[in-house]
Amino acid sequence: MIKWYLEVNRLFREIRKKSLDAASALQNGDEGAAKVVNGYLKTDYASLRRVWEEHFDPKELGYLGRHIGFGEAHDYNDILNHDLPSAEAKAEQHLLENQHQHNEIGFEDLLHPVVFEHAFHQYRSGHLRDAVLNAFVSVFDLIRERTGLDLDGAKLAGQVFSVQDPKLILSELDSDSGRNDQSGFLQIFQGAYIGIRNPKAHSLRHDLTDEKAAQYLIFASLLARRVEEANEP
Repeated sequence: MIKWYLEVNRLFREIRKKSLDAASALQNGDEGAAKVVNGYLKTDYASLRRVWEEHFDPKELGYLGRHIGFGEAHDYNDILNHDLPSAEAKAEQHLLENQHQHNEIGFEDLLHPVVFEHAFHQYRSGHLRDAVLNAFVSVFDLIRERTGLDLDGAKLAGQVFSVQDPKLILSELDSDSGRNDQSGFLQIFQGAYIGIRNPKAHSLRHDLTDEKAAQYLIFASLLARRVEEANEP
């Protein structure tokens, strides 16, 4: 089931990225470019439907295929704000239900798909430094993928999670608790880059054990989940 979940999440990421590109093209008046991107979107959706129906009813994908088919500006808004979040929640529900049924939840089942994809193999093969480094690199890659910004590290986190002018909103910013969440995680992302990613990238020496490395991967997975679930302003 974890392989199914990883594949549908990969396709969700592709559909989200291409939907953003198509919506941007329409906003700029380039209907030709939007049409080309929409063609790729239809291919991605066909792949998603095939993978989904290996285990579950593709009707659970709701109006995602219909909105891709129409390809108007409001359709991409529905895809990004309703169809994809709903389908992603359903995929996660299926994964959790499957795990409970088999009573085989291990630490790897707690990993976000991007962390699992880029770091779990290194962890299992004993390359703990590479596993931790790759986990946090994958988180910042995900931030860039969602925002299109060509920045890195603390500067990237500072722009993306700014309370005043955010590119991704982790919470509602019209309340103190929401602003505190946004501001707090901004500092957490910056701290993770400075305190975890940079030292692991600049030195082969480390004090990692299997347990500590696993905890780092789970921490990176939490950050990846916050990025994935964040809303655009």
